[in-house]
Amino acid sequence: MFTMRIILLLVLAACLHAKNPIKNYKISMVSSEESNKPALFTHGESPVWDVDTQSLFFVDVHQQNVHRLDYATGKIYTKHIGYGQVNVVSLVSGSRRLLVCVRAGLYLLDWDVAGDSALRLITTVDDGLPDNYLNEGKPDVEGRFWAGTKGPQSGDEVTPDKGTFYSFDLNSFKPQVQLRPVSISNGLVWSLNNTVLYYIDSSTQKVEAFDFDSVSGAISGRRTIVDITNYGYEDAIPDGMTIDKRGNLWVAIMFGGTVLHINPDKREVIFGYKLPVSRTTSLTWGGPNLDELFVTTSKETDSEDRLSGAIFTIRETGSAGLPPNKLKMENADDY
Repeated sequence: MFTMRIILLLVLAACLHAKNPIKNYKISMVSSEESNKPALFTHGESPVWDVDTQSLFFVDVHQQNVHRLDYATGKIYTKHIGYGQVNVVSLVSGSRRLLVCVRAGLYLLDWDVAGDSALRLITTVDDGLPDNYLNEGKPDVEGRFWAGTKGPQSGDEVTPDKGTFYSFDLNSFKPQVQLRPVSISNGLVWSLNNTVLYYIDSSTQKVEAFDFDSVSGAISGRRTIVDITNYGYEDAIPDGMTIDKRGNLWVAIMFGGTVLHINPDKREVIFGYKLPVSRTTSLTWGGPNLDELFVTTSKETDSEDRLSGAIFTIRETGSAGLPPNKLKMENADDY
């Protein structure tokens, strides 16, 4: 009864953020093994669906954990990283290892190796800026990794214009500056034909686009797709982003408690899916048919949002995603 009450509230609230009539969709939460209550995390981020294992990987940034949710059993497995904040997890093609971003470094991670001995350093960025952290990252269609940093953070405030958006050379993994300065390098995804990179620097409150050359990795022609302040989100920021098989964007709105469904060609919001929490952080398509939208959230301690920090699943949206790109790295298992 409690879950059904949440579903009804979400459907009604969504109408406030879109011109379309009420949509029928379902929402649920990943439950804890110890009880039937939702599993809560401090700051969930970077969800990615592994088709091979039918698992959802995600991180809890401040607890320094990488999690794997097994879809069939509902069991959550955890790998703790002692070295520092872990902000990103990504899949590696043909490898048992994962790619993770810890502090301002890229590492390969062996799940079954104990402690931080599981980490294999690939490269670091923003050297000499110890309070900068890699904040979000994904591989492109060629397997090249893209990731950006944010500057020093105190509470919810991030020092502006201290970060950089990078790509990493396919062979040497040398970081290549793509944008500088940025404040909070965040959501990124590529169009279905891989000619456009969609990108979010959260401080701008915009979803932007660049022309993208997948062979060279060059970007150009920066332009705005959606400014969320035009949709009533003056006090919120766009965070994580994914794409569906129709080429539409789905964006988590931090401090807005909403997932926006965006048509990038028309440069407009199609619909807003309202959640019963404020701090929606990121999202990805998953499930056996890639038609379940997993949404990570962040816990707000001084709030009545009892479900903040939960992992939500939105179903029956009428949309579905595609398998994620994977990092390409020769001999990753032997690195």
